[in-house]
Amino acid sequence: MRRAALVSVCVVTVLSLAPRQALALVVQITAVEASYEGPSDPRLTNMRPRLRRLVGYRAFRVLQEEKRNCAWRSPAAFSLPGGRLVHVMPKGMRDDEVMMHVSVVNGPRSLVDTDLRLQNNGVMLIGVDDDVHAPGILLIMLKAVE
Repeated sequence: MRRAALVSVCVVTVLSLAPRQALALVVQITAVEASYEGPSDPRLTNMRPRLRRLVGYRAFRVLQEEKRNCAWRSPAAFSLPGGRLVHVMPKGMRDDEVMMHVSVVNGPRSLVDTDLRLQNNGVMLIGVDDDVHAPGILLIMLKAVE
């Protein structure tokens, strides 16, 4: 009985001493179509004034939303409408900011390829305008929560 209790204490101690980055990060990617006219998605009502100021469009529609656990230092790919992909690789935490590498590709073309710092539980917008015939742009809302 004492041996089992000692093993349990050791396991709890080891787990509590493990670095914060050993746990997964929750990454959420939301694809939003921004256009000059049309209805806006009710899910974006609270963000609509800020979105209008930032990108100048008036209507915002959620096209797709995906949330999943991503392991630290492991790449993860998220599919977007139109055949685009968002690749993320969480690198670490510093001062309550998530450091990660993000790239957005459309087939063989790289649209975005950057390292960034994102406030833990914050949202970053990435605008992609690679279709000159489209009436608006694609906004990628990236959120990360440790």
